[in-house]
Amino acid sequence: MRAGRLGEDEAVTLPSCTGLTTPPGPRTAKADSRFAGVVAPSGRTVRVLTRVDREDSWTLRFLDIFREGLTETDSKYAIVEATGPEVDTIRQAVDLLSRLLPHVATSVLSHLSYVGVVAGPGAFESASDRKVPRAIFINRDALTGVPRTSEAILHECVHQKLYDIQLVQPIYRVGYDAKTAATVRPAWHEDAAWSFDRALAASHVYVHLSAFYASLECGLDPATSHVDAVGGRTRSIGRARFLLDAVAGLPAESGPAGLRFISWLNEQLEHIEASASTAPQIQGVK
Repeated sequence: MRAGRLGEDEAVTLPSCTGLTTPPGPRTAKADSRFAGVVAPSGRTVRVLTRVDREDSWTLRFLDIFREGLTETDSKYAIVEATGPEVDTIRQAVDLLSRLLPHVATSVLSHLSYVGVVAGPGAFESASDRKVPRAIFINRDALTGVPRTSEAILHECVHQKLYDIQLVQPIYRVGYDAKTAATVRPAWHEDAAWSFDRALAASHVYVHLSAFYASLECGLDPATSHVDAVGGRTRSIGRARFLLDAVAGLPAESGPAGLRFISWLNEQLEHIEASASTAPQIQGVK
């Protein structure tokens, strides 16, 4: 809409839909039978879908948006009702993030309202998409351990934060088109070629994961004693460094804010690399 490419009949229609029983907002703990509430930092409520009511218009629209944004025609996975133990795992994972990285958790979780649990053949570990704002989706198989769930939540919330930043900041050059943009070939994905925006988004995630594993490494939380924090930190830092070097070498694809953003990410990664043993905490983008 801001770019002027939408016609009058193409404007967002959801706000004008009738009959949608909209869930309570994140700033209230008001109960809703379709969800279980999880308290996030600053007292916000994140809602986990626990009842898939196919007679409910809001739920049906939510499922439709998920299918449009995160499945293919032959996909065999779908959103399922979260169980009580799965909600407890999500709750503990949010608490772990808040303990390990309080500033980061407050920042990224402020971009989250809904969690959907996904199951079925070929399902991803976790996912999010700009077409499904403020929602993340986690594979049921990933909800068997609190650290694994924490990583999934952090990963997808970092993506959601960048989606929101892109709405108000010129991260990419004027006229940027992912289909024609320069590409980056990550060494750990055979034959993969990521568009500039995807590489930048991945670098953003890996910087955060570097901080997450560095904090785990020097923590004493019994729930994380089995995690290979050293390996996770080493892997995350290596991938973040590779991607940041790659996107920094393609300045023509960035807008003014994008250049500052890459510089900030580099500064944070250098801080983590230099002081990994002191539980570094990257602060929110300002």
